Amino acid sequence: MSEIISNTNEIDPIGMQYTAEKKDNVTTQSIASNESEECEKQGHWSELPSLPLEKIYSFLRREDQVNMSLVCRKWSEGYGLPSVWKTFIFDLTESQLSMDTCPIMKFVLKYGSMFRHVKVYHEFTRINIWCRHFIEFLQILTKNSQLISIELESLPRCLRQIDNPTYDNICTVIANFLGSQHHLKRVKFYGCYFRIKEGVEILRKLFQHNRKSLTHLVLRGFLSYDHMGEGQNSNFAQNLPTLADLPSLTTLETDYTLIFENMVAGQCTALERVKNCQTLALSKIILEYEDRMIKMEDFRGLTSTDWQILKRLSPNLQVELIIVTDSPSRREVEFFIVPNMPITLLEYRYEAFEMRMEFDDLFRHLLACKINNQLVSLFLWSWKPDQDLVSHFIPFLTACKKLRDLEISISYPTTFIDLMEYWLHNRPEYLENVFISILDIEDDEHYTTFKNLTFDYVSRLKLIGLKVQVEFDYQVME
Repeated sequence: MSEIISNTNEIDPIGMQYTAEKKDNVTTQSIASNESEECEKQGHWSELPSLPLEKIYSFLRREDQVNMSLVCRKWSEGYGLPSVWKTFIFDLTESQLSMDTCPIMKFVLKYGSMFRHVKVYHEFTRINIWCRHFIEFLQILTKNSQLISIELESLPRCLRQIDNPTYDNICTVIANFLGSQHHLKRVKFYGCYFRIKEGVEILRKLFQHNRKSLTHLVLRGFLSYDHMGEGQNSNFAQNLPTLADLPSLTTLETDYTLIFENMVAGQCTALERVKNCQTLALSKIILEYEDRMIKMEDFRGLTSTDWQILKRLSPNLQVELIIVTDSPSRREVEFFIVPNMPITLLEYRYEAFEMRMEFDDLFRHLLACKINNQLVSLFLWSWKPDQDLVSHFIPFLTACKKLRDLEISISYPTTFIDLMEYWLHNRPEYLENVFISILDIEDDEHYTTFKNLTFDYVSRLKLIGLKVQVEFDYQVME
């Protein structure tokens, strides 16, 4: 069965309620009465084989599937085909939460064994009622489903506002559900913010029962970090299995957390003296750090040796590193970017009025770590204009032999025209796409002059095969 998730098969909660009412009210006799002899003579649509009928259902929205199921008996039977129920979205509406019983549950009970891809969303309304239905939903799936993928999104307010017994119950139910699955390939947690003790237990159950099947794991906003209990948090994280316990995992998307740090450092410590070890399938780590969420003082940091060992385990590993900070500093860069990191994408954006790091500090450190040898995509956002970007940037770009995509957001005035002039006479070998965003232009004359000059350079660069796009943030003064 195909693992591609089609939006046409997703469950529309309103459509679900509509389905429940409509299908319950239409009897087998009324369906049969719609099967007119004229329709039979014109094409025998009611005798479509299961395969094309299943294909037609796969292209329809949930409400259209309902209407189609009411045409004739054969099509009604088609509504129960596995492809119709392959993807299920648990996203309760306000009207459904106001009912004594949730109409969706009858479909979960009836068709849950056919679910392969499940998505769970929470819209921050009627939290206690939603939690009750969510617990029931997972308990049903625990008994009769074998999923390929599960996504849990936007649960933070729900988990923060409920009482401790309900929170503990939800975490237990999630862990038990994951422990009941044995074929999960893709698991996504986004904005759930579990406490570290419960988060570790959830991942432990997931890894224990799906270690051979899991290929893609997303842990974005997975933990709610307690700054008052660093020692205890670290003890919990050390109980987590390492990446070596996930031999089929190819992609890990995660925030920089104690869990990630221990998954990498824990295995590296154990394998540091082992010459022959099993090669892992891991080929991509998408790693994000945002200093507003967690401070780097809460971590010990991954060393160059850690990454060297991880590369030995995963020879094809590529790292996409995203740093979002409101206080960019050399110390921060040196903490997260170390030698032996196979960084192919670096996104560094800061959101502050003051700059605490010079351009040459950043590029000098990247060169020292030899990041330039693997770098394919570079994104620098919100850089200030009080420094000579080009004089520091050109030596770095020249050393980046594989750089293909470049995006820079910089405030006006900027020396970027000098960089485009340099490219006209020194075309970068691999660079294909350049996107430049010029911010905070407030003067009409400067805007017009700069825009015309930029357009001229963009046209000339296009002739030599370099695609450059420039966007202006022009602030109209009253």
